[in-house]
Amino acid sequence: MQLKKKLADLFSKLSGKRQYPLYETCSFCGVRDYLPFHCEYCGRYFCDRHRLPFDHDCKNIDTWKKQSARPPRSTAKKFFLRK
Repeated sequence: MQLKKKLADLFSKLSGKRQYPLYETCSFCGVRDYLPFHCEYCGRYFCDRHRLPFDHDCKNIDTWKKQSARPPRSTAKKFFLRK
């Protein structure tokens, strides 16, 4: 069984693709979740109730607030103003 895992890790490293876990326990409440959410800001896994940074007291919530404060980029102006 360990050989199978080692081979899977080797091929995922060679292909450059990240291998996501089949299930993970929520880092906030400890519930085992079969569709875990990975927080890009703290790197931990969470259930659907604690997936957002403000729901799990993320240590990098300031980065999330700065990113979400930006207005969405619109490509419509560029498309319609072409000459």
